[in-house]
Amino acid sequence: MKNLKEKIRDILDKYPLTRNSDIGLMIALWKIHFPKYIKVGGGGRQGIWLEDLFNLPREDHIKRIRAMFQNDKGLYLPSDPAVRKQRKISEEKWLDFVRVNTEYKRI
Repeated sequence: MKNLKEKIRDILDKYPLTRNSDIGLMIALWKIHFPKYIKVGGGGRQGIWLEDLFNLPREDHIKRIRAMFQNDKGLYLPSDPAVRKQRKISEEKWLDFVRVNTEYKRI
């Protein structure tokens, strides 16, 4: 079983839009790595029972790990320039990241 950092890295790597939203990252993490806690209600709407929140990683832990990857290691930077600015990631660092990852995907 992967630890939480590895699970978050997996989501950030495979789903770039989760880099822009901690809530989106949390939902993707729960759906992919903790599917047994996702309940389906009327009309196909998905949700979590309140008591199951004790068994799921909290948003603040997820946010802290995402920030460690982005701020400390310069990995999985946001794809949205407005999010980059809000999180105070330098434009130069972000453009370098975008350039390298764009070139990598062309190979």
